[in-house]
Amino acid sequence: MGRATGEHNGRTGGYVYPMDVAAPGNDLLYVISRGLGFKGSRGVDAMCRIGKTTIDEDHIGDFARGQFTWPCGIDVSNDGDIYVSDEYVNTISWFADKVMIFPEFDLKKERLGTWGETGSQNGQLRGPSGIEFDAEDNLYVVDSLNNRIQKFTKRGHYISCWGELGSDHGQFNRPWGITIDKAGDVYIADWGNHRVQKFTADGQYIMSFGTSRGEAGKLDQPSGVAVDSDGDVYVADWGRRCVVIFEPTGEVITSLFGDATEFSKAGIYNINRDPESIKKLRGSEGTMEYLTKLGRPLGIVVDNNDRIVITETRGRMQVYWKDHAYLTPSV
Repeated sequence: MGRATGEHNGRTGGYVYPMDVAAPGNDLLYVISRGLGFKGSRGVDAMCRIGKTTIDEDHIGDFARGQFTWPCGIDVSNDGDIYVSDEYVNTISWFADKVMIFPEFDLKKERLGTWGETGSQNGQLRGPSGIEFDAEDNLYVVDSLNNRIQKFTKRGHYISCWGELGSDHGQFNRPWGITIDKAGDVYIADWGNHRVQKFTADGQYIMSFGTSRGEAGKLDQPSGVAVDSDGDVYVADWGRRCVVIFEPTGEVITSLFGDATEFSKAGIYNINRDPESIKKLRGSEGTMEYLTKLGRPLGIVVDNNDRIVITETRGRMQVYWKDHAYLTPSV
């Protein structure tokens, strides 16, 4: 769903470099677009914003235009506020769910608050990427350049942290994505170590998923991670342009490389200034086949109906529905 565009066209949403997606329930999705990376004629990058849509691609609207530099992660608190990390200015900002019609924006009134301080001491941030709320509304932040995970209250009061640079258990190399399962365990996409690590809520190491060697379970710079109701683990593998699915035990189930059988209302205009896609399409006779595949997958989430939503660099999302009947057939 979606297309590489600045604003929605009718019911169809537009995304420009969508980094992450949150699914708080009621079939809603919130998508953070990084945008063009420079300010437009109105003094902001209007492509950099939060988009609100439904799982059925009924786009509701956009807000928080131009209020970030390099937005990365997004999640929704229990009271419905939308939180976004900015890895350039090392902050976490939160917003009310208030759609504004293009080209309207209000930098002073849309943002409810911001916290974050640059540094490497406890409570400080360097390159915050993935963020995730737990059941108690505490916010876990992937502090990527500090190679650690920090836990805060939703207003930014420091609680705890774990991790350091390295490749041993509990160490990280530029971690990126995060999710928390229904038991409260924490999963981290460990980008530079080509793996996903699983921890207890207080940071005790449990296990790892993936390897940089061999084909089965191979990961190459994983960017996002999600867990479904059965405990299966979905890893957005940026390097291999796919999503690898693991059983809770770490055994590989399969990989998704993009299997769209039809395009959304937006059509096929999803290359989003991606040089690799443009080069491929100029000399390819199999244009449609190419466009069904995932670009560089970035964010991933599983909603409460076990629908898997993947953001990718072609300015769109691909959605899968887990077939429980197939996995547990009647006898």
